[in-house]
Amino acid sequence: MNRKGRRILWICLAVVVLAAAVSQFLFFFRYPYFRRYAAENGVTLLEARRAWGHPSEISEVAMGLAVEAARENWDRVAQIASVDRKSEVGTYYYNLSNAMRGTLPDRLMDYYQPFERGLFLPVGEKSTPFIIACASDVWFALGDMSMAERDAMLGMLFSPSHTGPRYLRRLAETNLVKGDTQAASKYLRILLNVPSHRRWAHSRIPGSWSPAVQSRIEAKRALLPRTDVVHGMDQTQIILRVLLNSNPSNKMALDYLLCYDLLTKDLDAFVADFAPNLTSSVLYEEAILIFLASKGGMSEDNWDHYHVSPSTLERFNRFVTLYKQNDGAMSSLEEFRKTYWFYFYFASHNEKK
Repeated sequence: MNRKGRRILWICLAVVVLAAAVSQFLFFFRYPYFRRYAAENGVTLLEARRAWGHPSEISEVAMGLAVEAARENWDRVAQIASVDRKSEVGTYYYNLSNAMRGTLPDRLMDYYQPFERGLFLPVGEKSTPFIIACASDVWFALGDMSMAERDAMLGMLFSPSHTGPRYLRRLAETNLVKGDTQAASKYLRILLNVPSHRRWAHSRIPGSWSPAVQSRIEAKRALLPRTDVVHGMDQTQIILRVLLNSNPSNKMALDYLLCYDLLTKDLDAFVADFAPNLTSSVLYEEAILIFLASKGGMSEDNWDHYHVSPSTLERFNRFVTLYKQNDGAMSSLEEFRKTYWFYFYFASHNEKK
């Protein structure tokens, strides 16, 4: 090959290398959460692409929610979920971020709600590994370490490398909260060898806790159920009631239970679970009015007992009037789209799912 040919060859190679470098740079810039989620699963980008396919805007948002939730950056989770994409994962983290900031019932009807799947992601034989990996987050927040540990173990089992700092952290912390320091120490020793998690793991070694870590673990221990009850993994209401019986001040568990009752349209369960003096929301007032109207209980005594405000009662009367005048036509009730009344009468399951 002559000198000119070699020069052309080198130029072509340089262009290829430069194009690859630019492509990698653009990938990092465009899909940072895909990269971080891969790292949390202990896999390379190549392995991540094999497991989850080429990243897209949808997967980047979902992984961003999972990454920030694992870090408990709830304001950032809420920011990512601010655009309603009609996604179960998006709704799940939207609800969880609101619950962590004490606004779950107040914001529930502002967003797409796929019935109870927006509160608890299903874990079963048809669930994807990604869904299983995310399902642990709500149980850890609510205080059920057994359910949180179960989903973390399943998430690790089905992860591409069958390991990953994301799951090891959750397993370490659930065992610390339960008081099983021997099991926790096993996971912490592994994390001490992961540079990005070494500092976190060192701060959790039993006997070396800072006041902040001690306070966090004690706060979680206060949420633990005090009794063991045999239940199926899908008996969500029973699990939440066990948490509440152990700690009636667990407001997050109470709001999750009440919202679960409402999203499944189980008003009898809602009224039985509702404690007017422990929690309040316009959402709950709206649900109570449907129940009272159906039972012939529309009286001032009942409105006072359930803390129904005059403004909510006035809006309900307008809703009923318009509903009757227009034979229940949805189009005549657009002003009530973000109310529980609208959800109760018009939301329906998608049979294709």
